[in-house]
Amino acid sequence: MSDDMEEIIADFIVEGEETLDRIDPLFIELEEKGFDPGIINEIFRGMHTMKGAAGFLGFQKIVDVSHRAETILKKVRDKEISLEPRLVDVILKSFDMVRLLIGNIKAKDHAETDISRMLEDLDDALKASEKNPSKTVVKARPAVIEAPACGTPEAHACPEPVPDGAGKTKTAHLPSEEARTPQKEIKNEAIQNLRIGVDKIDHVMNLTGEVVLIRNRLLNLAGGLEHRYASDQQVESLLEAVSFLDLLTSDMQLAVMRMRMQPLKKVLGKFPRMVKEISAPLGKNVELRISGEDTEVDKSVIEQIGDPLVHIIRNSIDHAIEPTEERTAIGKPERGVISINASQKGSQIIIEVSDDGRGIDVEKVKRKAIDKGLISEEDASALGREGAVNLIFMPGLSTNDVATELSGRGVGMDVVKNNVSRLNGFIEIMTKKGEGTTIRISLPLTLAIIHALLVEVKGSVYAIPLTLVDETLKVAKSEIQGLLQKRVLNIRGRVYPFFELSDLLDGQSGSPGIHLPGFPGNVTQQSSPGAVEDSAGRYVIVVAVADSRFCIGVDSLLGLQEVVIKSITGSSNVAPCILGATISGDGKVILIMDLGHIARSLFDKERAQV
Repeated sequence: MSDDMEEIIADFIVEGEETLDRIDPLFIELEEKGFDPGIINEIFRGMHTMKGAAGFLGFQKIVDVSHRAETILKKVRDKEISLEPRLVDVILKSFDMVRLLIGNIKAKDHAETDISRMLEDLDDALKASEKNPSKTVVKARPAVIEAPACGTPEAHACPEPVPDGAGKTKTAHLPSEEARTPQKEIKNEAIQNLRIGVDKIDHVMNLTGEVVLIRNRLLNLAGGLEHRYASDQQVESLLEAVSFLDLLTSDMQLAVMRMRMQPLKKVLGKFPRMVKEISAPLGKNVELRISGEDTEVDKSVIEQIGDPLVHIIRNSIDHAIEPTEERTAIGKPERGVISINASQKGSQIIIEVSDDGRGIDVEKVKRKAIDKGLISEEDASALGREGAVNLIFMPGLSTNDVATELSGRGVGMDVVKNNVSRLNGFIEIMTKKGEGTTIRISLPLTLAIIHALLVEVKGSVYAIPLTLVDETLKVAKSEIQGLLQKRVLNIRGRVYPFFELSDLLDGQSGSPGIHLPGFPGNVTQQSSPGAVEDSAGRYVIVVAVADSRFCIGVDSLLGLQEVVIKSITGSSNVAPCILGATISGDGKVILIMDLGHIARSLFDKERAQV
């Protein structure tokens, strides 16, 4: 197969998947709004375009399935048949089949998928609907004026892929609106869009990270030269050049990061249909409300946040939302509500999944944990409310007595916690029995390059992600007081738990510690000349991890720096409280602290006693 044809097929795969992702949730919207010609036309056009492209490339199975689904949609659009739930279900299944066929093409595994049953189901559904055609003319919403769709007598032409001289695919369009648009304007619009492979963007991102490290190195060297040769003209010129490079590097970094950003809609768009398909067999009427779907996050976050959200929503439907009869009996609306709200707070992405269901039965969770041998009765009795709620994250725990396709195996929330932790995120649960539950996930905006506060402890330098730093201050040692065998610090009338970072690193105060025997020796550095240090006081960092606030004491503050996170592999000595490593401006290795892990280590046990 020629390179040109490979490129055409690759474009077809991407465009086909995007088309399915775009039109899939439109059916849920259609069911909510009723007959809407705008939505139906958009679905119809998507299927028609995909069918034409598949026909040009010789993917006959996709053509056959798409054509039958298109026939049904045309009759619905022309009001020859009504859009019944069974028609919606069979068309959605046909989309799933098309997605499977595209997946086979993408995998290049030459898998043969039998579509005969799918074609029969589409034909049977159409025949059944034609026997009972719609006799009611449904008035469409008047706010939208739609252009004639493909296949109607009013349409001048339909988009079809045709080969050009080079063997590539072009799309011919002759609708009246484009006929009035100058040709030059159309050409410029085409130039503005270019599809780039993710691997190429990732490669540019990695190179950008290396440039950031070199930039930091140059800034460090230029600062030293300025200190030693302040009046030298060449040094001044060098400083100007390095300063300009600093600005350019920051702009380049931001531009590349934006290339990797994608809206959460890419993940959230599949959930309306999932909620519909899960809730119906359970006899539950569930509405899904989504807000903030246009919030953009790094591609790597998009790829990994889907599974945790799937588990949370499935659990909400299966465990939390009551059946219709039960909701009516206790005075709740018949329809249960699950809400997903996404927002950006600083450089953190907050995703909240809420339901108005039963809430978590704390005592039932305790009993299940005891019955399964996950916790002793003595430990369970000592658990407070929040500690008991957090038991649902334990592997093997489920409140269902019988395992079903949806739940009961005790792996769902464990997967959620592990996946969120891998994203350097934090998860919280707020629940009230009889009223509902909210699960809040906090994630970093990007996982590649972060702003960090560099600190020094006992001659070693560490990086603390700035997104988790609430403030820094200097206090006298006498201000750090003891309370209930704990050290605390009163800051403007609010009392915070206080921990020395050196104690956390050594495994004291309940932290697992780091202990890095055999790790490269340049991790431990001598005191930096620029360190801010005072033996009469302590430099304190107020850390904010989700709703938790605590203070850590360090010997000195070295300033802020953009750091590139490098994973540490090949060493079993690296503790889980280490997020990764970076290279400092003077070329040495700096460990990046995972304050989210430290916070969980410090407070999970204490919360259990609340």
